[in-house]
Amino acid sequence: MSNPSSSTDGPPKGIRALRSRLGWWWQAPAGLLVLSIAIVLITTIAFGATRPNVGNPPGPAVSATPQRSGLFTPAGSPPALAPAPVQAELDAEVARIEEKYGVLIGITISQAASPSRVTQETWRGGTLHGGPAFGTIDVAMALAVLAEDKQPSDRDYLFNRALADNSRAAQDAMWAFLGVPEDASRKTTQALRRFGDWRTVVPAASTRNPQSPYLDTEWSLEAQSRLAGAMRCDYVDVHPAMSKLNDPADNAWGLQTLPLTYSKGEWGTLVNGDIMVRQFGTMRLSDSTQVGIAMAVTGGFGEPAEGEGAITELANTVRRVATGFAEPNC
Repeated sequence: MSNPSSSTDGPPKGIRALRSRLGWWWQAPAGLLVLSIAIVLITTIAFGATRPNVGNPPGPAVSATPQRSGLFTPAGSPPALAPAPVQAELDAEVARIEEKYGVLIGITISQAASPSRVTQETWRGGTLHGGPAFGTIDVAMALAVLAEDKQPSDRDYLFNRALADNSRAAQDAMWAFLGVPEDASRKTTQALRRFGDWRTVVPAASTRNPQSPYLDTEWSLEAQSRLAGAMRCDYVDVHPAMSKLNDPADNAWGLQTLPLTYSKGEWGTLVNGDIMVRQFGTMRLSDSTQVGIAMAVTGGFGEPAEGEGAITELANTVRRVATGFAEPNC
C-alpha cells in the first residue's frame, strides 16, 4: 500500500489546484508579463500622487526669533516724527531763569499721546537731561499697582499719602505690595514700558537707599514728559492714581500754581552734594493745547525751596510763551 504523502504521487491537491488557476501566468510570454507589471506600477504611482494626505502633520517650523516672556517691547520701529517746534523765546527765558537763580535747568515738553500715536518729537531746553527720579518714580509704582489682579484694600489712602503727600512710608508700602525687590523692580519697569518708556530700568537694589532702591532710578526728563502725556490719554484707567496729582497743596509750587494741571514733584541730594528739584505732569498752554512736561533744576542752593521757586517761574513762563505743539492724539 502506498503512502499518500509520498513524492511519487506529485504535489498535494491544494497546490495542483492553485497551479491550475494560475496556469496562464506560468505559460504567458515574458513580454506580456513585463507589460502587466509596468501597468500595475504606473497605476500605483498615480494613485499615490493624488491621494489626500491624511497622515501625521509636518513638524512645526522653527522661528528665527523665538518668543521670550519678559518686559513689554515695541512691535517695531516707531514712525518718523515731525520736529519739535522752535521755541526761541522760551530758550531765552530758560537762560534768564538759570542766571537769576544760579541754577542749571532742564525741561522737556511732549505731545500728549498714546505711545503708538505720537506724531511730534519732544522739545528740549536748558542744560540738564535727567537724573535720579527720587520720589517721582512713585507714579510708575502706582501704575504697577493698578495692573495687579489684586488691589490693596486701602488703595485710595495709600495713593493719596504717596502721590499727594510725598510720604516715604507710603511709597515703601507700594513697593512692598508689588513683592520682593526683584518683582517690584520688574513690575514698575513694566509699567513704564506700557506707557512708552523703553529705556528706564527701576533698580532692585541700591547702596545709597537699600530700603528704597527705587529712589535711585535714573529717569530722563524726556521719558517723564512722555509718560505724563500717555497717562493723559489713558485717564479713565489710571484715574485712581492720576487724580491724586492735582490735589490742592498746602505750599503750591511749579505746576501746582497753574490751573488744569496734574503734577508730581520731589527733591533729593546728588552724589556731589547739590540739591536737585524735579517736577513733571501735564499742563494746558495759553493756546489751550495740553502737553506733557518735565522740569528739573540743580545747583549750590541750600534749601529745596530755592529750586522750587525757579521751577515755579519756569512753569508759568512755559504756559505763557510755549506754542506750536501738536494736539493730543489719544
